Amino acid sequence: MRLYIMLLFVFMASFAAAQDLSQVATLEDLKKASAKPTLRSPRQPEIEHAVNEAEYVVGPGDMFSIIIGGQSDEQQQLMVSPEGNLVFPAAGSLKVDGMLLCDVKQRIREKLNTRYRADNIQVSLIQLRSFRVAVTGAVHSPGLFAVNGMNRVSDAILAAGGLLELPSPLPEPEKTRVTSRTQSRQQADQQVSEEEYKILENNIASKRNIIVKRLDGSVLHADMLKFERNGDLHANPYLADGDVIVVSTVKKDIGQVSILGAVKSPAAFEFLKGDKIRDLLEMAHGFTVDADSENIILVRFVENSSRARQVRNEIDWSKPEQVDKVLDINLQPDDRIFVRSMPKFHKQRTVEIKGEVLYPGKYALLENASSLTGIIKLAGGFTKEAALHSAYVVRRSYEDRKDPDFERLELMAVQEMERKEKVYFRERAREIKGLVSTDFEALFEKGEEQYDVKLADQDLIVVPAKEYAVNVVGHVKNPGLVPYVPGKNAKYYIERAGGYNVGAWKKRVRVKKAGSGEMLSTKGAVVEMGDMVFVPEKIESENIIRDIALITVQMITVVMLVVQTSWYANRP
Repeated sequence: MRLYIMLLFVFMASFAAAQDLSQVATLEDLKKASAKPTLRSPRQPEIEHAVNEAEYVVGPGDMFSIIIGGQSDEQQQLMVSPEGNLVFPAAGSLKVDGMLLCDVKQRIREKLNTRYRADNIQVSLIQLRSFRVAVTGAVHSPGLFAVNGMNRVSDAILAAGGLLELPSPLPEPEKTRVTSRTQSRQQADQQVSEEEYKILENNIASKRNIIVKRLDGSVLHADMLKFERNGDLHANPYLADGDVIVVSTVKKDIGQVSILGAVKSPAAFEFLKGDKIRDLLEMAHGFTVDADSENIILVRFVENSSRARQVRNEIDWSKPEQVDKVLDINLQPDDRIFVRSMPKFHKQRTVEIKGEVLYPGKYALLENASSLTGIIKLAGGFTKEAALHSAYVVRRSYEDRKDPDFERLELMAVQEMERKEKVYFRERAREIKGLVSTDFEALFEKGEEQYDVKLADQDLIVVPAKEYAVNVVGHVKNPGLVPYVPGKNAKYYIERAGGYNVGAWKKRVRVKKAGSGEMLSTKGAVVEMGDMVFVPEKIESENIIRDIALITVQMITVVMLVVQTSWYANRP
């Protein structure tokens, strides 16, 4: 019994202790719960840079953090009321709506100094207010949109779906190829019919004449084109409470101003009243390197007529007054500005050398090295393996020149050509386009200066390596490369190639020169290394004569049969 009583006593004591611990934990929790909560800065919206207190206008919804005496325990968070006031728990209220942030901070310090004796009062804007603005006109989704004090006109237009611009016209059905349903849906969203395109063409949004109406009755102008091209933030102002953004439409190709010529981004722009030459030059991103910037030409229509007059404005860039006088000329609708390029400004003239020279590659074409000998000298001269008799120069500027007669003959069958046309077509087809007439051996070995040609831009000099062989092709028994032997003629190389094959046309054997590609007769032609000896197939003239004789006999037989038949028919 005593044991049971002792156990019961221990149990009751333990239960009481547990109740005391539970009570202590509960009191600690209550203490924590009743303690002053830690103040946290609210989440900030995305902004382009730190708020400039000399520009930011305070309004309802802006939240401030105020720390008195540098002690965090004395921190307060106050929001500007819908009536535009800051209400202090122990210091009354302060009207701040429409004031600049820097002025609001100063007024808050002055207000609190009347209630607290503190040398250090910190005032910070910790949350931007949100308000609504209206976007109307030529945008995809006009309406009211929530923005903050750091948003600009472009942000509100983007929230409204963007400006109305010309989409891509719907392509012809036979040209439309869609690989998936998703792609088809995207194309349908981005493209319109021809009728809709014509309607939209005269109702596209103005990028430069965007009006911003303020609650106080003032009007601002936004220029999205200048903001997009130049990054001009003044052309894209901040928004304020109650702003109404009006995007007007603009007629295509009417009332434009343009800048053309030697500028980095030539284009035509919608005219904005007050435009100057300076504005167009900035939107065109300035002059190009080769621009004749000392002469700016302005072309303007004479009143409402179709006649235009040209005014050349000369600028001395060392005189600021004269520069401002020209660049500040006010423009009128349909004015055009032209900036000329300086002729042949820093024109990069080069020639290229390939093959057996010491330093092949590209070289600048200078006045003192514009000849063939000058360029070869710059390239370090020829190597021991250079085949001068095969070297040649090609004027590549001639490669793209068209020959209407040759192009016409290319479309014809050989049977349709006349004899002269066949000859012309054959010669033009095998020539090297732009081949310059010169002789490397005569120039560099014999010193004959008449072959020292003047080079032109993009010329190509080719110096092949010695091949030590002559190529024999055509109707010979063993066609192929035959070792070169100085002084030997075509007959020698044909014999080394096994002699003529059956059907070879001996009278039409030709030697093709390695350098110029010229086809020469074997009579008097010197065969050099790298040349080609061509043995064509003989045309079976005997068979042709036999066929002609057979046809003639057949015709005579037919005539004789006709005559005999006629004689027997008329016989009495």
